[in-house]
Amino acid sequence: MIKRKVIPFLVPILSVGISSLLFLTTLDAKLSDLFQRVLPSTQIRDDVIMVGIDDYTIENIASFPLPRNIYADCISVMEELGADSIVFDLTFSDKAPASVDDNFQPFWPDDVLESSLQKSKITYLSYILDNKTDVDEETKKILRETASVKNLEVAGDTVTQEYTGVTPTLPDFLQYAAGAGSVSTDPDNDNFYRRVNALAKYNGEYYGHLSIPAVLKKLGNPKIIVENRKITLENAKIGGAIKNLVIPRGNDGKFILKYPKMQFNDYNYISLYDIYRIAQLRVYMQEDGEEAYIDEYTKLYNELKSKLASAICIIGTCASSTSDYGVNQYEAQYPLPGVHYTVANQILNGDFVGEAPRWVSVLYALVFALFIVFISNLIKSTFGKIGAGFLTICVSSAILLLIYRGTKIYVGEAVPLISALITYITTVVIGFLTASKDKKFITNAFSQCLSKDVVNQIVANPDSFKLGGENREMTAIFTDIQKFSSFSELLTASELVALLNYYLTEMSDIIMEEGGTIDKYEGDAIIALVGAPLKMEDHARRAVKAALKMKQSEKLMNAKIKEIASQPKPPEMDENLYSAFKIMVENGKEIFTRIGINSGEMIAGYMGSENKKNYTMMGNNVNLASRLEGVNKQYSTFGILVSEATYRQLGEEILCRRLDKVQVVNVNTPLTLYEPLVLKKDSNEKLLKYLALWEEAMKNFDHEDYAASLEKFKSLSFENPHDKVAAYYVKLLELFFVKGQFPKEEDDFGVVYNHALKCFRLLSK
Repeated sequence: MIKRKVIPFLVPILSVGISSLLFLTTLDAKLSDLFQRVLPSTQIRDDVIMVGIDDYTIENIASFPLPRNIYADCISVMEELGADSIVFDLTFSDKAPASVDDNFQPFWPDDVLESSLQKSKITYLSYILDNKTDVDEETKKILRETASVKNLEVAGDTVTQEYTGVTPTLPDFLQYAAGAGSVSTDPDNDNFYRRVNALAKYNGEYYGHLSIPAVLKKLGNPKIIVENRKITLENAKIGGAIKNLVIPRGNDGKFILKYPKMQFNDYNYISLYDIYRIAQLRVYMQEDGEEAYIDEYTKLYNELKSKLASAICIIGTCASSTSDYGVNQYEAQYPLPGVHYTVANQILNGDFVGEAPRWVSVLYALVFALFIVFISNLIKSTFGKIGAGFLTICVSSAILLLIYRGTKIYVGEAVPLISALITYITTVVIGFLTASKDKKFITNAFSQCLSKDVVNQIVANPDSFKLGGENREMTAIFTDIQKFSSFSELLTASELVALLNYYLTEMSDIIMEEGGTIDKYEGDAIIALVGAPLKMEDHARRAVKAALKMKQSEKLMNAKIKEIASQPKPPEMDENLYSAFKIMVENGKEIFTRIGINSGEMIAGYMGSENKKNYTMMGNNVNLASRLEGVNKQYSTFGILVSEATYRQLGEEILCRRLDKVQVVNVNTPLTLYEPLVLKKDSNEKLLKYLALWEEAMKNFDHEDYAASLEKFKSLSFENPHDKVAAYYVKLLELFFVKGQFPKEEDDFGVVYNHALKCFRLLSK
């Protein structure tokens, strides 16, 4: 007895211990990506510009890497336009070959760039910190003088990453730079870029990430205090005020990136070619005169000046032919210069996120895991335990989310979430094994929620059980009983339920026999899909065959209702169902099902909340099937309408007749309607001739030979007085088309004819 009471409280400790191994994975990082989405987006500033070496630049200048004299021209132009800093996310680590100018005279691009750097006072270069590349003492000296962080105080820092090697920009360039920063940025194990070393150590000195030196300059070169949990910029100049700016550090000492919630192309962005174009136009005006170029030059100059004035300009590659790409939570192919752009925006905005020590996450996980066990012991019913467990897990996650939303400090969610789930599942399983009554209840509860096929699919492919589902080519079926509200007025609630259960069982069985899945019931309506979760190439044929069988079953059902109602109640029959049959017959009621079918790409999957999911479908093609079900009423069909997309997949196995081209409610694209009538193997010569004449009548209508069309539809209506669609066309033609008129909205005919599109717009669902 004591062991049974103690074991449940050992479960949380073991669960938290096992879950702590998740610190070795990237799950927490992925969850932090999701948490970041609840925060306001990082503001993109006017004084931070992303200057891209993009496809436009390469197309108009040269292939990458660009000649270095191009950068020299751009530096001169940007400095003239008032840029605060020019930051190169390019490492010029090797000497460039000699080139020739327009007069075929040799020159050295490196000399041109070196001269430009010597004149510039605002250009910042880059280097790569690593653990393998050694350089000579002179290069180390130049790197230390140019790039090491000055005015720095270390206060017990033990987490800053230290490197033993460096690949610098050429010393001839580096010696003239205003500063330099590291471009060493490593992705997490899942290849997402989430954090960088704002500061790193090399050869006994601290060095900043690429955009840090330029940002420090803009902030007035404040004193930097480095601690394990934070970096403080003391007396920084921010928006006209002087204050301390505190930058939180992750558990690994790194700066956590908070990307703007947008694509890279939506950043404050300028193509490098636009800047180089200024220099280019100056040459053209000097050689050919100003008249042909002055307007373009003036406009471009003024536009760039308004953007670049007092701005930090980060130059990096984003052309499709380059390889400087990574992944972040908003973009699968993200140009990595955006990392430096993000760092600059975050610091200047003071917009940071931090993370709590891991022991906080472990302690939090232990508290909630113990709480789950405590609640489970208090609640006796298995259903109550399930509900309480899910609620506790939701509350646990919600608290962490609220903490993050309020403080921007991420308390690791992975360990609390997984340990709570393990504790919850283990607790439920223990109760399941020790209480046969509860075990039976859980089995019944889940078997009622999920069909056998769906359960088997989840077992075979657990990845399929996700909220979003998957895009798949399939067919949607919508059914509805015509004028069912009149049934409701005649029957009691019990009689109505009995009748519906009888009808829905018959029809649902037919759909499932053809491989269909019942999505849901809405009153008397059945919503079903064919082609998911099990993929079927012949989903359209199966759906239409099911519809034809349903209409056949409907006839048998109506006949059976009349037969049973005319006799005493069978002993085994439900009293309410028998009473419903009697009332239907007495009031002349018959079941008539309208069916709409459409095929196309739809989303099918488990959708809903994290705690309750249903296998369902959604998408525009689903909505269209619903609309087609209602269109049956306008045309008085035999009960089935399919779209052209479905018709094309039927082949010759099913005979259909073509109706109008229509625009259904809320769908602007015209589509052709088809009415399936019978399987070809069940047809006869008379029906085939009937359908041939029907198609001739439709072609006459298409060619605006309305008189000929009317005569054929009259002939069809006379031959088959039960064909209400033929009667509909006779009425339509006589009232409007043969008189040279088209139905309008005020005619109250249910449709409006668009002569330009040669289609009808339906006025109601």
